[in-house]
Amino acid sequence: MMFKCLEFKDCFGHKVTISEIPVLLPSDPNFFMLTVRLEVFVKRVFDNKDHKENYSFKHYLASVLKRPVYHKIFYENLLNNA
Repeated sequence: MMFKCLEFKDCFGHKVTISEIPVLLPSDPNFFMLTVRLEVFVKRVFDNKDHKENYSFKHYLASVLKRPVYHKIFYENLLNNA
């Protein structure tokens, strides 16, 4: 599985990096759900008063998704792409 990284400045002007964003095809059944989750996460990070520089989208998904869905996205896709 391929991952991408997103860099931007938060509302206070600090550089923020969100890493481990899975790259899915639009035909993937989880594409829309992950896109919405990413938008919510970016908004949360953008407005966060904590001046943390690096965030992991993968760790965020582990905390908000049910375990079978998380496992399917990250581990079954890895096996299919190997």
